[in-house]
Amino acid sequence: MNDLNAPEMPPLRQRIEQAYLHDLKAEGRPPVSIFKLCQSLDITERDFFSEYSTLEAVEMHWWRDMMDRIIVSVESGAEWSDFSARHRMLAFLFAFTTAALDHRSLLLLRLGHAGPLKCIPEWTALEQRFEEFSKAILMHGRQHGEIVSRGPVSAVYPKALRLLLRSVVAFNLKDDSAKFERTDAFIEKSVAVFFDLMGRQVLDSGFDLLRFLLPGVTTRA
Repeated sequence: MNDLNAPEMPPLRQRIEQAYLHDLKAEGRPPVSIFKLCQSLDITERDFFSEYSTLEAVEMHWWRDMMDRIIVSVESGAEWSDFSARHRMLAFLFAFTTAALDHRSLLLLRLGHAGPLKCIPEWTALEQRFEEFSKAILMHGRQHGEIVSRGPVSAVYPKALRLLLRSVVAFNLKDDSAKFERTDAFIEKSVAVFFDLMGRQVLDSGFDLLRFLLPGVTTRA
């Protein structure tokens, strides 16, 4: 007879992800094999392959799910429909860095030494989802005259915003200011530069970012 008071078992995919992430955070590396992971969960390899095709796919799907949750959260905000493209990207990046606090050890492990130009395989699905989200923001900006079409140059805008996300994460992982206040400032100034580049102005925001990154430097005569 089943024990009606027994706690319900989490779905298989969730159990696999939790075990994978526990090994990654505790040992500094993923599980050594699918067999070992299955053994720790008391499941069969057939069970595993019913959810994932490889070990690497576990982490890739987890990162993408994290991105999906953040996007759903910001898009469901009461003011989202009234936000400009610039403010939508700001809202997303602030939400991302807040959510990332729950997984900072994992980010440090994966991206602590990567730098903004480094593409890591585990983030492929996350960045693909972010690029889809970015394209929707760019379309919103073009429809409202906030972003200027510059022919072939416009095609690099989604890649530029992907670089913006990497830059924010790289900056945040090195930020030791109280409550990561410098990260918030970096987000504001970086978004200003990127959207001015895609709009009609760049000099003022570019100088402001340079002063922030290189304090004491005079950028104007």
